[in-house]
Amino acid sequence: MDETVLEKLIVKSESLKEWASQFINKRSSFEDISKTGIDFFVGISGLRGVGKTVLLLQLAKQMKSSVYFSADSSYLLQYSLYEIYDALRKKGMKTLFIDEIHTRSGWTKDLKTIYDEHEVRIFFSGSSSLKLKESSADLSRRVVMYTIKPVSFREHLNIRKGFDIPVYTFEQIINHGKEISLKHLKAFEYIDEYCKSGGVLYSGEGFEKALENAIQKAITVDLASLRNINIKYEHDVWRLLYHIASSQPFEASFSSISQKLGVSKTFAIRLIDDLVHAGLLEIVFPCKRKGKNMLKEPKIYLPIPIRMFLNSNPEKGSLREEFFVNHVPVSCYLKTERGEKTPDFIVNGKTIEVGGASKSFMQNSDYIAVDSALWEENRIPLFLFGFLY
Repeated sequence: MDETVLEKLIVKSESLKEWASQFINKRSSFEDISKTGIDFFVGISGLRGVGKTVLLLQLAKQMKSSVYFSADSSYLLQYSLYEIYDALRKKGMKTLFIDEIHTRSGWTKDLKTIYDEHEVRIFFSGSSSLKLKESSADLSRRVVMYTIKPVSFREHLNIRKGFDIPVYTFEQIINHGKEISLKHLKAFEYIDEYCKSGGVLYSGEGFEKALENAIQKAITVDLASLRNINIKYEHDVWRLLYHIASSQPFEASFSSISQKLGVSKTFAIRLIDDLVHAGLLEIVFPCKRKGKNMLKEPKIYLPIPIRMFLNSNPEKGSLREEFFVNHVPVSCYLKTERGEKTPDFIVNGKTIEVGGASKSFMQNSDYIAVDSALWEENRIPLFLFGFLY
């Protein structure tokens, strides 16, 4: 590897690590990732804009003899990952942080060789979770994979507004919601702002353009790592995203999407699956019912803030459910049959309905997550679930 290029890489790495020092707050996953056993390489996936690059740089900053680089940097494309590793190893580097690794063909083979040599440890990131998981299958005994979720409401408040809110467990929110809501009552004021500009770490006047570029790259670059992308496929993805943003979660079914796009149901299912793995959609399937053979039509959600980016006047109920699903590991949703009144979701064995401040217990739920700042018995302020990570 050319010495001039190598020096450029090292100097640029040091500069970027210093740049990342300005970001004092860290994503909630930072501690878990940093504690991963030293015998493993670490892989990080997640939607563009959620802070993977800064996270890698923050990790690199705290480790000696470390270097960061992006696998898609134009000045490095003439070299294989193994050649870059070998040159850095000879310079005494012990830990490499490689961004956007999924843009490199043959990267798993290179990582396997590097791992087997036991001289350097690697942390890597990519935007396509499916591509990373599929490609790293051969590395399963060598790599621990993490998926970075969109920025939570709690993280948004801590990073953007100077709050200092700790992580609360689901059980703490259920059992001590009154005390927690009183302690962090001011947070309620920022829910609308979060739904509009949270979830990602872009800011300022260029927020909308940056978000549009992130979605576009997820389609044309990240999805392209899964399958061949043509103009029609790209157009179908955008139409699908707009359709979901203007529909309630239960309205955007496989059937309605295939009809809306003029494609087969099989293609619609594949398209949705691709977008889930690219981080652009989240789906929740119905709960299984004893003796019922129910069609497994999922509820389809967008990561915050994409709904409000694509639809300036979204239905309020959809935003509430989306806020909840974006933060809470939902087991399944309860599918309503004719004449039934059922709550929305099952979480940790508890049934939870999501609704406005006046929502009643007609659905016979254990709890209601209400769009309100005030706690009442079994009526838990929705914003508290934004503190789960």
